[in-house]
Amino acid sequence: MTYSNDGQKENGASYILRQLRRLGAFHLFMVPGKLINAFMKCYPKDNDSVLDIFPVPVVTACETGAAYMAEGYARVSDNFGICLVIGGPGVTNTLTGITSAYTDNFPVLLLAGQISSAMEMHNVLQDSTQSGINQQAIFSPVTRATFEVKAGQSISRFLRESLRAMKGIERGPVYLGVSKEILNEYDENRPDISSSIADSWKNRPVDINKMCSPEFENFMSKTHKCIILAGLRSKTPETADTLLAFAEKYHFPVATTLSGKGIFPEDHPLSLGIYGYSGSPRAIEAFKNPELEGIILLGMDTTQWSTMLWSPDLQLSGRTVQVDTNPEYLGKYLDITCGITANSSAFLEALDEHYPNILMKGRSKREKWLQYLSIIPKYFPIDFSATGDATRHPASYINILQKHFPENGIVSVDSGAHRSFFGHHWIARRPEAYISATTLGPMGWSIPAGIGASFAAPDRKCMVITGDGCMLMQGMELATASKYHRNILFIVFNNASYAASYFNNKDNKTDLTKIPDYDWCQLARGLGLNCLCVNSPDQLQECIAEIMQQNSPFLIEIKCDNQHTTPNKEYNKRIKAFPLV
Repeated sequence: MTYSNDGQKENGASYILRQLRRLGAFHLFMVPGKLINAFMKCYPKDNDSVLDIFPVPVVTACETGAAYMAEGYARVSDNFGICLVIGGPGVTNTLTGITSAYTDNFPVLLLAGQISSAMEMHNVLQDSTQSGINQQAIFSPVTRATFEVKAGQSISRFLRESLRAMKGIERGPVYLGVSKEILNEYDENRPDISSSIADSWKNRPVDINKMCSPEFENFMSKTHKCIILAGLRSKTPETADTLLAFAEKYHFPVATTLSGKGIFPEDHPLSLGIYGYSGSPRAIEAFKNPELEGIILLGMDTTQWSTMLWSPDLQLSGRTVQVDTNPEYLGKYLDITCGITANSSAFLEALDEHYPNILMKGRSKREKWLQYLSIIPKYFPIDFSATGDATRHPASYINILQKHFPENGIVSVDSGAHRSFFGHHWIARRPEAYISATTLGPMGWSIPAGIGASFAAPDRKCMVITGDGCMLMQGMELATASKYHRNILFIVFNNASYAASYFNNKDNKTDLTKIPDYDWCQLARGLGLNCLCVNSPDQLQECIAEIMQQNSPFLIEIKCDNQHTTPNKEYNKRIKAFPLV
């Protein structure tokens, strides 16, 4: 007979929860409902000891927020996140959140309770199976795998495959729907999921044959003035450590994409800053520099933003190498010279092992070249020309927040004009310390994602950067932060508009992009948060040190203008050549 750790006979729901906890998932994010009652019964009110053997449940305001929290948890924990919901409306509410995790390659288990298998084809309430809305078909395009476990089937095999699929060649979310019979069934033959599943997540493939090929050897021997451009697909703590050691040893300049921001410390002398959207003048000019001899695209996500709209500057004839764990991603949307299938960290270690003499030979050339590049400013000056009022410019507040924010803190940045200002001016030093959904770009994401991040790293201060438009979409998740006493500072830039859309719609009706000047502090107070509204950088400066010392959720509303253009001069030039984008 299968038993849980407390000696009680184990049903399907408790088996699932225990296995997830064994594999390192310490929290799950959920909204209650009848179809997941079997899971909820695993947490009796008179037995807190279950919190030592099951993931700790976090009840959210909406399933959309639960999915975003699970993604934020996965990003910061470097493990997987769990979203537990009912079939039907619960699962459909998670669709945007699961799609965000899919497009940015983060592992999230979408776990759903379903109707009894025996009640399929009866038109029962909230039927999400093949006889209802068929959620497998809905989620198939935005997950790595979709499974439904029917009566009489083995939950252990489906759970094992779900966990394996989340961290395959392409990481991402998995949908697992479980019937009522399975959740309530006691079975003495369910085995523990082997720890080898977790071990397989740590595999570090590297194509040594390709790295020792004449093609790659020729690249290495002729490209001393070379830049590493690191992207989202390499953004892990392991790669960050390896990249820093490699760059310092051989004096390699490193740029990152906006999505990869934080994988290399941006205050390091070898950092060129961001390339692409919100890019640094230094990074942009480095890739245009005629002395540039080669480029290594390290886990590069070849998106519109990351590639500066597929810039020819990244596609040097005979001198561009791309490294990715997935061979199918090599050369995707960009012309490259050589593609190498490898884990980013393993690639750098192999490069150090096989080409130390060539790398050291080029060090002096890179040192001299970097002396020249370091003359180029790393940041665009803040442009106040739109109004002439520095106090109403969003970027005027960033340095104040940076100065008082803990170095090990985590920043979750939303979609909108504020993303460009923070992406450009904020200094990130670790991969998990700066998170943002840059591929799908759902508004409001940073609010629940930041809450999820705070559960993954409870000893670190979190800060959410969002706007009034984003608050309209996910602002109610402030209630979750309040309920669970999260150590999060919420910064709401209130410019009474959808500012990013405003610049593309200046000639259209203002009501299309205008938002009423809502009192976000009043909402925060109603949900149990302390809060403050400021109208100038000086006002923020007076109180920020004290606010940063608080360990409970706090909201600062910043009144600002929507007239100020974002620091995207080069990107804006490029986009004019793509009228259909």
